[in-house]
Amino acid sequence: MENLIETIEKFLAYSDEKLEELAKENQKLREENHQSTKN
Repeated sequence: MENLIETIEKFLAYSDEKLEELAKENQKLREENHQSTKN
């Protein structure tokens, strides 16, 4: 049982990291998109 909790905690931490990464990517793409529509 202890193992399961540890695994879940790791997974959640990893998810948070991934989400942050994706959010940054998304933001970058949005900005690029915005730039190209301006020109």
